[in-house]
Amino acid sequence: MTSAFFMVVFVYSLFMSSFGVCRETVCIGSERETLLKLKHHLTDPSNRLSSWNASVNPNCCHWDGVVCNNITSHVAELHLTTPFPDVDYSLSDPLYEADYEEALEEYNRVALGGEINPCLVDLKHLNYLDLSGNHFPTTPIPSFIATITSLTHLNLSYAGFMGNIPSQIGNLSNLLYLDLSYVANGTIPPQIGSLSNLLHLHLTGSDEEYLFLENINWLSSLSKIRYLTLSNIWSIKASMPIPSFIGSMTTLIHLDLSFSEFMGNIPPQIGNLSNLVYLDLSDVANGTIPSQIGNLSNLLYLDLQSGYSMHKSLFIGNVDWLSSLTKLEYLNLGGANLSQSFHLLHSLQALSSLLHLDLSRCTLPHYNQPSFLNFSSLLTLDISEISYHSTISFVPKWVFGLKKLVSFVSNFNFFEGQIPDGFRNLTLLENLDLDENSFSSFTPLLFYNSFAHLKFLDLSSNNLQGTIPDDLGNVTSLVTLDLSYNQLEGPVPTSFGYLCNLRAIYFSHLKLNQRINEIVDIITPCISHGLRTLEVQSSQLSGNLPLSLGKLSSLESLSLSNNQLSGNPFESLGPLSKLSYLDIGYNNFEGVVTEDHLTNLMSFDEFSAPGNNLTLKGKYQIVGTSGHI
Repeated sequence: MTSAFFMVVFVYSLFMSSFGVCRETVCIGSERETLLKLKHHLTDPSNRLSSWNASVNPNCCHWDGVVCNNITSHVAELHLTTPFPDVDYSLSDPLYEADYEEALEEYNRVALGGEINPCLVDLKHLNYLDLSGNHFPTTPIPSFIATITSLTHLNLSYAGFMGNIPSQIGNLSNLLYLDLSYVANGTIPPQIGSLSNLLHLHLTGSDEEYLFLENINWLSSLSKIRYLTLSNIWSIKASMPIPSFIGSMTTLIHLDLSFSEFMGNIPPQIGNLSNLVYLDLSDVANGTIPSQIGNLSNLLYLDLQSGYSMHKSLFIGNVDWLSSLTKLEYLNLGGANLSQSFHLLHSLQALSSLLHLDLSRCTLPHYNQPSFLNFSSLLTLDISEISYHSTISFVPKWVFGLKKLVSFVSNFNFFEGQIPDGFRNLTLLENLDLDENSFSSFTPLLFYNSFAHLKFLDLSSNNLQGTIPDDLGNVTSLVTLDLSYNQLEGPVPTSFGYLCNLRAIYFSHLKLNQRINEIVDIITPCISHGLRTLEVQSSQLSGNLPLSLGKLSSLESLSLSNNQLSGNPFESLGPLSKLSYLDIGYNNFEGVVTEDHLTNLMSFDEFSAPGNNLTLKGKYQIVGTSGHI
């Protein structure tokens, strides 16, 4: 009994030592030294690599961003990415731009920089290298990276490198993942076609430094590819069609050729890619959209927008194939000629999963507008700048049946008359953008108890007349309000004092005929710590800037030009430490601006005050600003 017990203990101990159960992974000394050399040549403004310190913790396998193999203890992975702020080019709202600028400042505080030491090649067992999003400006992609043949994952996207992609990259025969987006210019080396094991390939050119394709035949060698992005790529040849052999790359799940310099028709063979979930062919082709796209029954995302480049416009005749894409969640047909697509709305109704629909800049057929469409799932709709073969001067009635709609955009359509009361039905709206139309009036009490979720309201550049509706003060969820470029008259309703979530106000080119202190007194108590942008140009304002303006402590942009304002503005502007943009030109301001006025105003990027009688006194200079006083 006793001997049997000790035998069990012995076998268990042998198992523990042989298979490393619960054994701590300890890094190899030479690889620790390599990592320290690598760190020495990097700049690390936020001290992200503080754990890379042998005297504090000699086990580099526990250092941030380092992953070691559990069995061999070799350094296997380096995760040194810095997330680059996302850019959503569909959002032109300055509030979004301000948030992006803030995120960009934070990015610059944490991104790694300096140089990549060639000692990196001494990590002979490295299979994962991610340096994406860092800041290695204008230096070429280090060619020695192409000698680390153990790599299976390489991501250098958004890392600031610039120059040609080294042709030696084709030596990394074990690569499964390669992302060189926004880090290179010049010609894409055909040697990438040698990477026959690739599952992911992402190559996106920047708008400043161009990536070129001399030919695309090498692409056919990537027989295992599942995710392929060749976006914003230029062609050395006068015109390069989308290759028909792409239809034989049936492993593809994700295909993005957007804004690349392909020309000609979309090949019908693309309909063979039955595994595709994501297809983006934005502005890459012209001619007729092939009905074979309807074979792609697994698609969730389809972007066929066109018309941004000369000679690139798509025509869709029979749209019955759309009905087959029953899983589709995102559809963008922006810019397409749909003038002969008489069954368009009927086909779209079949897309029961559709969440996002963009028909902006489309030419639509002339037909009797239905009063109701069963778009039961639709969340966002953009019908900006649409054209018909005959004039349509009203918002289509079927829009008002889209009960789940969160965003509705209809710019440059010259819709006339009252803003329809049908919008009251869209109780979940967060974004309503109707700028650049010809609406002349508000439906009475349109905003009374109707829009509990509305955050962004843009009614600028219409022909709205009368007074600003008092019931707008009921939309307390508003974050951005734009009434600029209308015939609206003042005063600003006192009910606006309840709009406590406002971050941006645009009241330029109105007929307010009001003293500036009255407006500031209405908005200041509720949003003193939230408002970032205030634009009231050419709106018949008068009076001195009140001291209460200084309570808008988050204000970053202030535009009050072309009014009849008076006094010394800097007696009120002094506390606005976050102010980066100021335009107070062409008023009746006067007085001396002293150093004391400017002490706290250290964030200026742009400053304009011509057409006044202001004098700057003292040694202070406003650095990096435009304009003068």
